[in-house]
Amino acid sequence: MDSKIQMQMMLAKMMEEKHTFTYKKLVVPMSMRSIYWKYFGFPATDEGDILTKVKIVCILCKTQITYNRNTSNLRMHLQNKHAHELLELEASAPPRRPSMDPKEKRAMKKLKLPGLSPHIYTTAVDGTVQIEGDIQFITDPNITLQNIDDDSSSNQNVRVVLKGNTQGMSNQNVAIILPEENNSSSHIHSMVDGKTVSDAIAEFIILDLQLPDVVEGRGFQRLIATLRSPCEIPSKTKLEEEIIPKIYDSFKDPAMSALSGINSEMSMSIEEWSLASGEPYITVSVHYQPSVEPVMETKVLCSIHCAADMDSNQWSITFDALFQEWDLKIDHITAVVIATTREEILTALSHKGLSLVPCLVHSLQLCTTSCFEQPEVAAVLNKCRAIIASINRNANAAATLRIQEQMMQHSVFQIEEGVLAADYPKVWTSTYLMLEQMLVRRNILPSVLENVEISDKEAFILNDHEWKMLEDLVMILEPFKVTIMTLSEEKIPLISLLKPLLWQLNSSHLKVKDTDTEFAQSFKATLSESLSARYSDPAVDVLLQTATTLDPRFKLLPYATEEDKSIISGPMKQMLISYVEEERGCPNGEESPSKKSRLSGMEFLLGDLCTGQSGMPAEERANLELVQYQSESAAALDQCPLTWWARAAAKCPNLARLARKYNCVPASSVPPGRIPVENQVLFHKRRANLSPELVDKLLFLNGNHVV
Repeated sequence: MDSKIQMQMMLAKMMEEKHTFTYKKLVVPMSMRSIYWKYFGFPATDEGDILTKVKIVCILCKTQITYNRNTSNLRMHLQNKHAHELLELEASAPPRRPSMDPKEKRAMKKLKLPGLSPHIYTTAVDGTVQIEGDIQFITDPNITLQNIDDDSSSNQNVRVVLKGNTQGMSNQNVAIILPEENNSSSHIHSMVDGKTVSDAIAEFIILDLQLPDVVEGRGFQRLIATLRSPCEIPSKTKLEEEIIPKIYDSFKDPAMSALSGINSEMSMSIEEWSLASGEPYITVSVHYQPSVEPVMETKVLCSIHCAADMDSNQWSITFDALFQEWDLKIDHITAVVIATTREEILTALSHKGLSLVPCLVHSLQLCTTSCFEQPEVAAVLNKCRAIIASINRNANAAATLRIQEQMMQHSVFQIEEGVLAADYPKVWTSTYLMLEQMLVRRNILPSVLENVEISDKEAFILNDHEWKMLEDLVMILEPFKVTIMTLSEEKIPLISLLKPLLWQLNSSHLKVKDTDTEFAQSFKATLSESLSARYSDPAVDVLLQTATTLDPRFKLLPYATEEDKSIISGPMKQMLISYVEEERGCPNGEESPSKKSRLSGMEFLLGDLCTGQSGMPAEERANLELVQYQSESAAALDQCPLTWWARAAAKCPNLARLARKYNCVPASSVPPGRIPVENQVLFHKRRANLSPELVDKLLFLNGNHVV
């Protein structure tokens, strides 16, 4: 059997096996310096020999934790399970560790001299740990594979791995060390999950929105060389002109086929953004419910450059070509969610009779940005950015900040998770986080800034009035942040959320109070007016109200007036009647004569004596479904309305169909996974760095790629 087949068999075998270790002690080597190791240890024998470093065991509760070469999960376990012990541990000084001469340490490790313990902590406790296929791959040209052990009953975590002619490393957490002589011929390295390395690199570029230039970087090439992948790295030109276009075509054809088979209602979304050069683009997507499944699918169609000279007529032609290419029917589009303020685009879409619903994420960005740009607020924000930049540039200031933060961890004014970092103005939540972190560190910033040489400290340091302004900003914007978090946590954030969220923001959180400062009152009023203006169109209001009524979580409309309910009841009932009539095949709920079956003997003899032969009128059927819907108990706030309607479709088939018309419209053009601040900032930056030649293809593939 050749070495390649032998290696593959060994890999498969080891991935399936479970290794059980019986330990007598828990030990922590001298090299582990963190204070958190006091309550953990590696499984070891009576002599203190470590059995495996794949798992560590908590001394307090014997919970087994995967060792990931840092102490973050150790502290997290203590915080979640042993908070009191963690508090005492962090309150005390870290234990002093005796220094040891390197030669003495090496001698001790080899000879295991009695009286010289190689461990900082040793705990007499026994138990078992089980390792399931935890394999680590390492490459080393000086290592060869010898004496492959086929004994399936072996308890060693590592088979037989030899370095030259030296002793086997049986106690190390290394299952396979791939030899250099096998690298050039082994199929394992040229394939990853059935893909060639070229395919894997292309997928990396698509998923992470990287430029193809990355393959020409020395660091990237050294990474591939370190992995010993026996492949030719595709060139930038080959990626741009061959590989990515080929993948694009392979994705586009199925996407077009999927959309052409959709006969139900759908929605569109348009998101405007800019390259790093400032060139504006829009990305167009469609959203729909496939068949009767309780899910909403999204397909990115294209990204279009917004040329400065394009007027509404040219945009109208562009959209017509887009509809024709993708076989989209305008009368099937319930609404277009817009994250743009370009009048020429809005006019072109409106002239086609499409309903335009502002994107909530974009609307909050516009509202907050307009407030941040007020001269007084902008001056304070610039001061905050300058303070953060100065601290980051000064090593002493940065070190002092870290020390002060650690001290605050043990005080009553604890710092919550988060670091002090400058914002990314294109994502307003990053500005909110910057202000929030500044406020938390208000008491320690003066001592930190003592290390920074500033000519005019009075103009640089925030005064009491400005600190109060920051407090007001954070207090007022917190509900906006919660709104963003709500959208990101929703599996499918639909437009039915907009009315309740907007009502709550305007009627409660942005309501001016007597206790508010003059600045807070002005800031609230500006935000409320700006937000209300975005959704002031009466047609949009009716659409949102209807969508909310058809959402089983909000169907009772506790915040709506009787006038609001009456405005939507008429149009909604009329749409429902038309669905009933359409289902029966002709108007007024009467069956078509061509579809009428032959009269039975009973109908021929007694038909004149019975009423309702033609069935229930369409209006009565519509009323019955509405009453049935209202009688159902409201869904829980965390329940998906699509799932609720999938179950209720048997009782209210026509109303369920009407609900599908509105349940295909998202509340935001930004998908939920991209809404959290860190994800949004990262995506914005990566998208802005794309080259104009690949913008359309890469964003199409990134948006439609399924891992």
